[in-house]
Amino acid sequence: MVDLKVPPGTDPGMFGDDDNEDYLDLSKVRSFQIELVKRITKDALDKMGADPTGMSKDEVRFLVSSYYAIQEMRKLLNNRVSALSKQDDPASVFSFISSGVEITEKNILKFLSVASSMEEVGRWAESIRGIGPVISAGLLAHIDMSKAETVGHIWRFAGLDPTLDWLGREKSAKLVNDLVGRGSEATEAQFVEIATAANRKADALMQQVQTFAESTGKGSYLTKDNIVKTLAKRPWNADLKLICWKAGESFVKVCNHEEDVYGHVYAARKLMEMQKNEAGEFAQQAKIKAERVGKSTDAYKAYSQGMLPPAHIHARAKRYAVKLFLSHWHHVAYESTFGKAPPKPYILNQEGHTHYLAPPNWPMK
Repeated sequence: MVDLKVPPGTDPGMFGDDDNEDYLDLSKVRSFQIELVKRITKDALDKMGADPTGMSKDEVRFLVSSYYAIQEMRKLLNNRVSALSKQDDPASVFSFISSGVEITEKNILKFLSVASSMEEVGRWAESIRGIGPVISAGLLAHIDMSKAETVGHIWRFAGLDPTLDWLGREKSAKLVNDLVGRGSEATEAQFVEIATAANRKADALMQQVQTFAESTGKGSYLTKDNIVKTLAKRPWNADLKLICWKAGESFVKVCNHEEDVYGHVYAARKLMEMQKNEAGEFAQQAKIKAERVGKSTDAYKAYSQGMLPPAHIHARAKRYAVKLFLSHWHHVAYESTFGKAPPKPYILNQEGHTHYLAPPNWPMK
């Protein structure tokens, strides 16, 4: 089994996986990354004839999703080995498989380290406490800056816009039938109504409908069937949403570290959300949620009293920190790509006061 090497004297644990609380020494990250790319590229070419610096975005996306899947498999195998050891049962087979899975996991991590290091915004992301090469490479592979003039485009694509609902087939069909009536096709005016009612951008939804219609070759693209099937699809990227969730979890883990930025944002926001919750400011949201959850759940107990449960407050604060991080990621990526600051920098809004918060560690030295 191929085990790609890292620069001599480098602790492989320095790469860190995104569940680990021990992150790369930021003072060494750039010089280390240069050496990393050189050594792993040479090792990969010698052993496999593959150049990791030439990976496509599709390949990087596949590696990121594979990394998380293999990481979970390794954890399950290790748990099995531990359980067998406590029972005095032989665990040699599981240990052997686990070691192979671990090598594969580390190899993928090294390739993703290269992918992250190849872009300036990737190097910036890894300068942030809590962000490793897996999350950094995943963001690079999923976000197309030519389609993200503002960070709002990224938020929606990552499923971080709470106003964006996944309607599904049944709700989509009802919406389209209600607005189009008995006709088999929608007019452009009706299509705009559908997009507005679904909280979707009409131009973007139109492009999706056209793409779907072309792929199926089913007549006019504005048929009710084409619109329903397009509208019923998940309106965000599930893999990117997972990557952002992982980033949020990492920020929570490092919130007590002195070099942390976004973990502190999470902690401060959580206190603010808790105070608002106690003041009853989320009562209307709680009422809506109470109608959607089981009455035997702990969440219902809170919602029925006009309060958001602790897990909901945690998620809101974490989402806030991740959205701020993504706004800074977008700023850095925009400057790196187009050579100028984004036209609409994200403005932080807290307690009625607005101010601009510049990306930390940027420009990079």
